[in-house]
Amino acid sequence: MAMEKVTCMGLPDCLKLSNGATDLIVTTAVGPRILFYGATGGKNHLGHHPDNAAQTALGTWKPYGGHRLWVWPELFPATYAPDNSPIQHHTHGDLSITLHQPTDGASIEKQIRITLAPSGSKINIEHTITSRNLWPIDIAVWAITVVNAGTAIVPRVPFASHDDYAPVTQPLALCAFTDLQDPRFTLGLKYILLRADPARTNPQKFGLRNKEGWCAHLLGDELFVKRFAHENRATYPDYQVNNEVYVEGAFQEVELLGPRRVVWPGESLHLSEEWHLFQGVKADPADLDQLDRAITPAIQSLS
Repeated sequence: MAMEKVTCMGLPDCLKLSNGATDLIVTTAVGPRILFYGATGGKNHLGHHPDNAAQTALGTWKPYGGHRLWVWPELFPATYAPDNSPIQHHTHGDLSITLHQPTDGASIEKQIRITLAPSGSKINIEHTITSRNLWPIDIAVWAITVVNAGTAIVPRVPFASHDDYAPVTQPLALCAFTDLQDPRFTLGLKYILLRADPARTNPQKFGLRNKEGWCAHLLGDELFVKRFAHENRATYPDYQVNNEVYVEGAFQEVELLGPRRVVWPGESLHLSEEWHLFQGVKADPADLDQLDRAITPAIQSLS
């Protein structure tokens, strides 16, 4: 099925990739950005927030919505260098495209290559950031997916009793504004959940050293799963975490971080992830045992 030119989230010059089961829409007007991911004829799992904006010394930055490529650490204004201009794109057949943003105001060049499988819901996403600074900088790839308000699911290292295994197994990173007593959090033995609630506008965020190689987002009866590699010996950002979740009212992000490294001018860093979508997942986030029974077959099918 050939790529189709469409308008999405109010943005022109978008391209739709479809294999008949799954649709994916990217824009070439700004970005790089993925604006739509969902079953053909179904709902979009990616959130849309056209009114959000931040004024910076480099210009007006807009999250727009969807999936974007950022650079850690979160510094103002460098991380918020605007990406509001048209970008370059190159197609690789009907189901693969590369989106390339020339050097931004923070001297970073960004590229995303997206490949939709010939059937099913699998998408491969390869992120690349290249430093065009004149000096070495300590950075990491930061891939952020804005999702529609639902429940983010991050797996913990499998539980073991103190008698069986006493050492610490993984870092949990908290922000100054994180309140673990907030009802949007569910802290379980197998998962940590953080749900979006439009009525609660104060932000919450946590990060985890996710060694299980997946995280998920539940929207109604559809489960959006992200898969990624974990490097045991790597140094990760934010107190050694590679998976973060942020909520603020209906705004919700599921984020991945690559290893941090000092890069010299012209050097690049990469981060890859897979997306999968499962429909008809009858899961109640308020019941962790029932949730586990509902999502485990989907997760196991990917291993």
